[in-house]
Amino acid sequence: MLLKPLRVDASVCTGCRACEIACVFHRENVLGTSSARIRIFKKEAEGLDQPLVCRLCAEPSCIASCPEGALSRNPGLGTILLDEARCTSCGACFGACPFDSFSGDPRNGKPLICDLCGGEPACVFRCSPGALQTEPASGQRDSSPEEGSQ
Repeated sequence: MLLKPLRVDASVCTGCRACEIACVFHRENVLGTSSARIRIFKKEAEGLDQPLVCRLCAEPSCIASCPEGALSRNPGLGTILLDEARCTSCGACFGACPFDSFSGDPRNGKPLICDLCGGEPACVFRCSPGALQTEPASGQRDSSPEEGSQ
């Protein structure tokens, strides 16, 4: 079952960062935001908060850019996987993502890429305003920005 990317409605995002906290707590059982796989980009001058999360591109440039072959696609879910043993923290994948959808772990510099919590994203459950939503899974990927999937 291929997972669909999160639907993001920035117009209702309050910038509360509950999604980031839920992500870190789900993965590490600690409170914080620095190692979240979703990030809130604040456009202060415009008063806009934009959640940034992996769009599950049809042809992920992050995978193609990795000189060590440390990134791959999970064949069952369609999410991006990191082979931590092969990753050298070079950062090539960060620059390759056209959506700036992931960042480096502050502890080791390795990419923090959303895997949708295996199909039940913790961030969606904590997003009170409804800025984050899931869609039924399918067999196709669409990475067009017009879709509103980010």
